Amino acid sequence: MIPRTAVGAPGAGSDAGQGATALLLAELTRNGRISLRLACSRLTTWESLLVQHVLGRGDVGFLAADPDPRAPAAPDTVTLTRSPLAGLSLWAPGEPPGPEAEHVGSLLVPAEVLDSVAEETRVFEAREAADRHEADTILRTWEKNGELDDRLARLADWVERVESVYILIGRDVFSKSDAGTNTLTRQGLLTGLRASPVDDWRPADRLFVVLAYCLFVSGRSVRFEEFNGLQLSATGLRGFLLDRHAQYCAALDRGPGGAAGLPLLELAETVRELMHDVDRSELMRYRRINGLTFVKNERLLDFPLPRDPETMPELVARHGRLNLGVEPTGDVRADLRAMTLAAVALDATAEADPGPAPPGQGAVGELLAAVVLSSVVATDADYGMSSSVRDLSGLRGVRPGSADGVLALKKGDFFCCCLPHPTRMAEVGDETAPILWRSAQRMMYNRWHFAPGEYDRAEIPEKRHYFFPPQVPDIAEHAEHHHGGHVASRVRYTIRAPGAQVWHPPFTVFGHGYRGCYDIRLVRMEGPPFTTTELAEAVRHCSLVDELWRTLAQGLQSGTLHVPSVAGFDRSWYESRGWERLRPFALATRSAVRADPG
Repeated sequence: MIPRTAVGAPGAGSDAGQGATALLLAELTRNGRISLRLACSRLTTWESLLVQHVLGRGDVGFLAADPDPRAPAAPDTVTLTRSPLAGLSLWAPGEPPGPEAEHVGSLLVPAEVLDSVAEETRVFEAREAADRHEADTILRTWEKNGELDDRLARLADWVERVESVYILIGRDVFSKSDAGTNTLTRQGLLTGLRASPVDDWRPADRLFVVLAYCLFVSGRSVRFEEFNGLQLSATGLRGFLLDRHAQYCAALDRGPGGAAGLPLLELAETVRELMHDVDRSELMRYRRINGLTFVKNERLLDFPLPRDPETMPELVARHGRLNLGVEPTGDVRADLRAMTLAAVALDATAEADPGPAPPGQGAVGELLAAVVLSSVVATDADYGMSSSVRDLSGLRGVRPGSADGVLALKKGDFFCCCLPHPTRMAEVGDETAPILWRSAQRMMYNRWHFAPGEYDRAEIPEKRHYFFPPQVPDIAEHAEHHHGGHVASRVRYTIRAPGAQVWHPPFTVFGHGYRGCYDIRLVRMEGPPFTTTELAEAVRHCSLVDELWRTLAQGLQSGTLHVPSVAGFDRSWYESRGWERLRPFALATRSAVRADPG
């Protein structure tokens, strides 16, 4: 039997006790990779309060051994367990741990601390019970009015349109993830609810249905991801919506009014209405993603419009001047349009008379590559990419705005221009081409997966799976966890800047508007993480990608341009290290060599 004084038991001294709570802190935060605030947000109320009480105390002990199942549980023993996605859990004295949990150890907690935690928990639970009453009233109203089954069907469909859902309500898990459990769809939780009366549902089921519905109303299914790996409660959701309402009102310089008194669904609808106004304000919405927990929290960045580059990035300007014959005028979008038109003309000439045209990917592809390379260099990324449809004419439906053109597209109808930093990936050597091609393939699939996401649900066949496309920029850390593709391509820190950007009109072609149909993505394989400074740089470069595609679409629809498919960027292009034949890559390499002090 391990003695009670093994680590920081009462009587072992304050240093040992603080060692016990240091172990707890390290487990909670995954050795500092998750903030303590985020770590506590995924705990139950009792767990979170206990952590706040014991951290730093010198009279808390720790036992690493498995408890003897035959021995009665000590009244001051809190069991610690770990699971792959839920992380660390703390179990009150006498509370049996979950069956799939891995035993970590036990905390020996003074009785007066446990008393204080129990008292404070009762206060929180009383507030939660009052807020749950409103959620139950909403659910009963849906049931009474015959609306419940339709709302459940819509909720099930929304869940399918987001990559990962992993929401905790107490000890219950509501999930849909390829990387972990799937209780909502594969294990049939939502289907089962549709087949049973509300009175037979668990309290957590009733709460999840109403709160998840409100989350979607407040900003589509991406709102689910703001609670990934976290506790979702009635009180917590109302606080979340009020916080978001206050932030949006501050961004718009508006008074918050009486938001605190609004019914829950009305509050959610108000937040969504404000969100669209915020997208045209001086603050930019973006999301911070933690790959360890799947959580994706929206933030606001002080980044005034128009969010275009003030001057053409030097690499793009040099490519335009030397290889496309376009002299800069100082109007960045006008200059990018001129470069795009010049590239289209070169590709048309190459089609008519194949000769010394840019190899493989054509002049339009090479211009896009110049923008991608510029973003990679400007942010000191290891590699970066931009993806979209190869042939814009493939988006044409039988009638303007119809989805049949998009639905006919295959993965190979999309491409990804994925390029390395001219010097940073030298140590990777022969693995560079496989890393870039794996990333490109994944983005081609993602692009195909996002393509129908801006159409009405009724226009998309039931069996055609798709996700809602990303709309706001994001910045991610620890992206390699739970994602085999990220591990294979050494993706750890990322930036994504999607287009058409939400502060601009949708990218409209053949009568339909799209978001998330092209982008700039950036990757670092090692630290440091990206910052919002680099995020802003990616957004500026995405503005150039946006102008390129809008120029092509306008010319195609008006009949003034013959827009060829974007060639290259396929397996053979990457395996032959096609990026080394890009003229912008040569320009970037020479600049990097000159800048290297060595």
